[in-house]
Amino acid sequence: MKKIMIILLLGILVLAGCMQKSDETTASETEETESQSIMIEDGFGQQTFDEVPKRVVALEWSIVEELLALGIQPVGVADIENFNKWVTIDAQLDDSVTEVGLRTEPNIEEIANLNPDVIIGKKGHQGDFKEELEKVAPVVMYDSTSQEAQEDLYAHMIDTLQKTATLVGKEQKAEDRITHLKESMQEAKENIEAANLPMTDFVFTQAYSVNQTPTFRLFTPNSLVSQVLEGVGLTNKIQDQGVQSSGFVESNVETVSNYEEALFLHTVQKDDPLFDNLAGNEAWNSLYFVQEGAMYDVGAGIWTFGSVLSMETMIDHVEEALVK
Repeated sequence: MKKIMIILLLGILVLAGCMQKSDETTASETEETESQSIMIEDGFGQQTFDEVPKRVVALEWSIVEELLALGIQPVGVADIENFNKWVTIDAQLDDSVTEVGLRTEPNIEEIANLNPDVIIGKKGHQGDFKEELEKVAPVVMYDSTSQEAQEDLYAHMIDTLQKTATLVGKEQKAEDRITHLKESMQEAKENIEAANLPMTDFVFTQAYSVNQTPTFRLFTPNSLVSQVLEGVGLTNKIQDQGVQSSGFVESNVETVSNYEEALFLHTVQKDDPLFDNLAGNEAWNSLYFVQEGAMYDVGAGIWTFGSVLSMETMIDHVEEALVK
């Protein structure tokens, strides 16, 4: 009987020791998790946050897209009216989101009224306001003007999405969105190949009128637009331009004629009289893609400087235009 009691006592002591060790381990793990900081690199260096920001102000439309793609509504956005006009994506801003001035001139007072946890912008666009903004909340500013970013604007888009996701605790959601974009490109590539187009060379332009003069932004190989369209199996006709800071060269009809033997993909705002102004232009009417009917309207509202949602919109519109 004594032996049995001794064995039971030893078992109880061992069990108690294990439980204590387990509790200590759990407490240690919890403390470690709570003490972990969020660190990301932006255009000004390393930014550190003690906790996930909940109230986010976005000063650039591409960042607004990133947040919406991650399932987060910002509390403040710059120039909401034009965002809704220029950006066509499969997500919308809530009516509760507050206008905070222009992208080129954010309203510091309005931003302060929102009591944000973080303000996100771009160094090349809002960098001059950084000091004032930091009096309101921590500031993150990505740098799309760096040599690395400009050489590969697609990679830069992916990089900033992942950084924003890390900041707001949505890393897996970002990876899901990136995977979905790649799948969209592959599916469009297969459908475009099956369409047996007469050529795969393309020129993509965001075109508009300036004092009734037709103006064309022609997207170069380093652009986000070009790299996505290369991903669906097309080839950018424009190969004689170096790295462009915004991914395009601005041109007129004469310059466009240098790349006329191509599929001419164009996005023009609905209220722009561009093609009315071109109707009697002999140089325009003599171009290959005009005469051969190789002009493809991919619709208004494609934001060519956006993020994954805008690129998915562009893929859908281009595929529909080419395969119809």
